[in-house]
Amino acid sequence: MAVECQVCGKKSSWTTEWEFTKIKEKIYCPGCAKIYFQSVISGIMITTTNNIDGYKVEKYIDIESVEIVVGTGMFSELSGGISDFFGARSGAFELKLQNAKRTALDALRYTASEKGGNAVIAVDLDYTEFSGNRIGLIVNGTIVKIVAEE
Repeated sequence: MAVECQVCGKKSSWTTEWEFTKIKEKIYCPGCAKIYFQSVISGIMITTTNNIDGYKVEKYIDIESVEIVVGTGMFSELSGGISDFFGARSGAFELKLQNAKRTALDALRYTASEKGGNAVIAVDLDYTEFSGNRIGLIVNGTIVKIVAEE
């Protein structure tokens, strides 16, 4: 059974059906879901400090955390081992960590939007190493509603 994007009308095939996403009772193809997601998170400010210059906290909404676990994979392990041997940086590991951080911060922004906030303050990022060549990233912060100071 084919699924149809309720935004652009794109139809799925039986092999791409799983790529379609239901968000707030509406079905989105991958492209439209990405546009929707980016529009939702674009207005959410995020900072590691307890305040944002020029704004005051009108309402504290919730403390939220996002957890991401990334497998390093054989290629990353091999290139990382070679890099370590020569004392160089491991680009494969760095790219995975950068992508994990971006994904976690975007997820935190999305959650803030869903809960009625327009900013996340006091954000903290923690990395941990698991066995089996996995790295964890935990990002947490306080979702708030801020208004410009007068």
